[in-house]
Amino acid sequence: MQGSRAKSQPQTPETGGPVDRLPPPEETCGACWLREPNAKDVKDISAWLSDPQVNRWFDFGQGRQTLPELAVRLMMQGGRHRLRAFGPTGCDAASGLAAVSDVSHAFGIGSFWVLRDSRRPACRDMTFLACRRLLQEAFTDDGLHCVTAWAVDCNVRSQRLLGRIGFRLIGLQRDCHVMMGARFGRVLYDLLPEDLASACSCRAGAP
Repeated sequence: MQGSRAKSQPQTPETGGPVDRLPPPEETCGACWLREPNAKDVKDISAWLSDPQVNRWFDFGQGRQTLPELAVRLMMQGGRHRLRAFGPTGCDAASGLAAVSDVSHAFGIGSFWVLRDSRRPACRDMTFLACRRLLQEAFTDDGLHCVTAWAVDCNVRSQRLLGRIGFRLIGLQRDCHVMMGARFGRVLYDLLPEDLASACSCRAGAP
């Protein structure tokens, strides 16, 4: 995932994602919520992506890896991006953001990424459940037919999350991402509605 966003290590598009600097809070069992970002969420998103240890996993086009508050607000308008803050039930502050960006309604496609601050409260499977719900919205409400994602090739955690959601591995773009003065590849994925449904069915049937 872009960056689709770890414990004591950078986490990306679980596509790019935040780094723990403090011991992660204890996870609780319970449901998570998903909402359109409010004013406080917008500030949090911008702050998360101002951190070089976080934004190095992302690429928002033309080498841009940060999103100031104004950019986040603009992304929430016009129908080209579906942004959803998420967190555990009982906690109002967002613990992460799941997004489908660059939506093309003409072709029914978009690009998925996720960001989670693992210093904030969480419930079991929170990021997975939030991502699944966002993608269900993208397919159902936005009428998308295919969602793509990528993860830096050293970001194993993000790759695992994408696979668990149902994304299919489609290739590797080599030597195309720069972090810490070194070059990395990006692992490429795509997801169709039936892939998401199949992954959900397999999980529901698991013992």
